[in-house]
Amino acid sequence: MASLRLERLDALVKELSVQEDPEHLIRVFDRQADMVFQRDGLVTLTRRDVEPPSYRITRSWRWKQDEAFAVDGPRLPLSSGGLLGQLLYAGKPAVINRLEVAADDPSWEHLEGMRSLACVPGYDRGQPLNLVVLLRRQPDSFTLEDLEGLLLNANLLGRTVSNLVLTQQLQEAYRALDYEKEQVGRMQRHLLPTELPNLEGLELGASYRTCSRAGGDYYDVLRLPEDQWGLFMADVSGHGTPAAVVMAMMHTLMHAFPGSPTPPARVLAHINRHLLSVAPEGMFATAFYGIYDPVRRRLRYSSAGHPPPRWRTGSGFIRDVEGTAGLPLGVLDEDSWTEREMVLVPGDTLLLYTDGILEGTNSLGEPFGRPRLDDALRLGPGRAKALVQHVERHYKAFCNGTADMDDRTLLAAVAVP
Repeated sequence: MASLRLERLDALVKELSVQEDPEHLIRVFDRQADMVFQRDGLVTLTRRDVEPPSYRITRSWRWKQDEAFAVDGPRLPLSSGGLLGQLLYAGKPAVINRLEVAADDPSWEHLEGMRSLACVPGYDRGQPLNLVVLLRRQPDSFTLEDLEGLLLNANLLGRTVSNLVLTQQLQEAYRALDYEKEQVGRMQRHLLPTELPNLEGLELGASYRTCSRAGGDYYDVLRLPEDQWGLFMADVSGHGTPAAVVMAMMHTLMHAFPGSPTPPARVLAHINRHLLSVAPEGMFATAFYGIYDPVRRRLRYSSAGHPPPRWRTGSGFIRDVEGTAGLPLGVLDEDSWTEREMVLVPGDTLLLYTDGILEGTNSLGEPFGRPRLDDALRLGPGRAKALVQHVERHYKAFCNGTADMDDRTLLAAVAVP
């Protein structure tokens, strides 16, 4: 008999361990509870979120099966007074082995016909907010050992149920937050170019990856007067929704620039002034802005602390684009950006990127880094879209499934005849 009881208890504990729904867990426990405590009736009540002497009965042996389980107390009616109320507010373990309840007692419905009662408080943060009551029809049925076991088991079960309720609430909050991030990311992607334009003498390709639903990277290609084009890339510090909001601000500042967004240094100064006034404290952005003149094949550019683009010449030599120093945007209220220019001849390739691609790591914690980026660029094809895909493949092969810790963006510009 003892062996059979142990087997049943082991099966019960195993079944309880896989439950995720608190009400289902209580039902499972209730089905097998007789092996732990023999009882003819059970009542549970709570005084959580109510004023004395009120309380709510959350379970009762007198209720129908579909009414007998309630984790969500606020949906239940209030009760007041009676023996159960007295025991609940006393907040102490107790045994009544000669139970007698008057017919006018508010608890009479739940205690009728019972002659023994054992009750224990259910504690929450040290406060006896709940009460578990076992009932038997025979008098003198409960011992001190019964009370001790009930106190321990009831509070362990109560803590498990509370943890499951909290887990459900957290999961619902995470789902709501994830949905909001997904919507932010969806709207954010609408701010990026839906299709890269065809530029005279310059072929473009791009990729955009966020490490969460929304990110802080931004790139754009803007049509300017006199058949010129603006190539813009920015990286907001951090990632997620706050960075995405600042990214959207930058998009607005670029597209609502008073007049033509030229020259590059003036545009960066304009964005900087506005970010200082609206961006959250401590948040900044790096940016690179170049204006391409297809007639002269000239790129006039300015950088605000952004990683210098890599320049692959037609002969295969790779180097930094010069003159890309400068303070990030949103740091100081001053115009510290200078302008440089370069000529792109057929065969030249310019690769703009955010530092997320340099900081991606493999399983050993080794960063992808600039040397590997240069290797991928050196071996890459001479078409812009194919080059971006080639660099992405090298990056993914190196990281080999390691989660990205930052957003990453690539924009390739290949000079063609």
